[in-house]
Amino acid sequence: MKTNLEQYSKEDHGIFKKDIDPDVLTISDTLISNGYQAFVVGGCIRDMLLGKTPKDFDIATDASPPEICKLFNKAKIIGRRFKIVHVYTSERKYFEVTTFRSDVKKKTNEKKFKKIQGMIKRDNVYGSISQDAFRRDFTINSLYLDLDSEILHDYVNGLDDIKNKKLRLIKKPSISYQEDPVRMLRALRFESKLGLKLTSECKQPITEMAHMINNVSPFRLFDEILKIMHSGSAVTGYNKLKEFGLFKYLFPYTNKILAENQIYNDFFIAALNNTDTRINDGLHVNPSFIYAVFLWPYFQEIEVKYSDDSSSGIDRAFKKVMQSQGEYIAVPDFFQSTIFTIWSLQSSFLNLSSRNVQYLTEISKFRAAYDFFYIRSQIDHELKFYADKWYEIQKNVKGKKRERGKKYYGKRKNK
Repeated sequence: MKTNLEQYSKEDHGIFKKDIDPDVLTISDTLISNGYQAFVVGGCIRDMLLGKTPKDFDIATDASPPEICKLFNKAKIIGRRFKIVHVYTSERKYFEVTTFRSDVKKKTNEKKFKKIQGMIKRDNVYGSISQDAFRRDFTINSLYLDLDSEILHDYVNGLDDIKNKKLRLIKKPSISYQEDPVRMLRALRFESKLGLKLTSECKQPITEMAHMINNVSPFRLFDEILKIMHSGSAVTGYNKLKEFGLFKYLFPYTNKILAENQIYNDFFIAALNNTDTRINDGLHVNPSFIYAVFLWPYFQEIEVKYSDDSSSGIDRAFKKVMQSQGEYIAVPDFFQSTIFTIWSLQSSFLNLSSRNVQYLTEISKFRAAYDFFYIRSQIDHELKFYADKWYEIQKNVKGKKRERGKKYYGKRKNK
């Protein structure tokens, strides 16, 4: 891609300093007053131009990581392959400050990269703002707002693409997806979440290159799938993963079962609709829940094989699922415990004895397990009777907890 720098005033691009987190302005002012450049860049600019509220703000600068750290009392360099700086503005709040990068080796002007498992791995070096712009993934993520002049710098026609609702890679798609196969997931996420249309030249290679997603770290993929499923457009994202042949490489065991039993697909859609509703209503969602849903068919299949071992069958089945799936997407131990609780409690919802009710409702993950059971009942109508009973039970439990909370805080207030 070859294009010229376009610059837009705040009247043209419509982003004003009042839209920026004040702490970001403080960080940028510090960089600028010490002779460095400071730009707000990436997804935050994209979101503001699309009329959305950014989740966070990233800053790009020509200052090196050590130079950045000298300017701030609370700054920490992180990363191995390429170092970025976290500048803390409070104990828990920080912003990423990144030095301009380039794909080009400075002395020889030779592009330096090597292939590992079919992926192109580039040795990142520091560069100029224009070099930084061209090494990014999509044009919509390569817009730079100068917080000194409030001018928007656009090297890749990103602003026009946003106006035209177009999603386009900066580099040749086959090269871009080889550099980082996660860009295929990002393409489908942005298309689903932002209402953009992926260009045909960027769309066509995904099906052909989908297998390369297995070259990505299983731990990284855990987060990337959550981003799709917690975008507020999980149903659309899930359907696109299947349409472009990515789902079968991400969840191969589940995919095989789906091909033979479509009722699980209905279960997935019901669960993802529920997740979308909660996300769009601003409610909390547990990251474990999505993986409990997607791996449930495989767990049920394995559990049957270990059903003769009543004492440890569930444990063995669970470990088998996590171990096998972990070669593709690795679920961290912290989230595995919640998934195990959700699955192991499912049969308990068929027991409505007062003793069992008391036992289940006192378990910390009761609500997540109940939600899972309730969604299952929407597909398996034999469970509906029990789901309705538990709906009334959990309503009463919620009411009692609220009353206990009022009494507790009332006593505290009177002390």
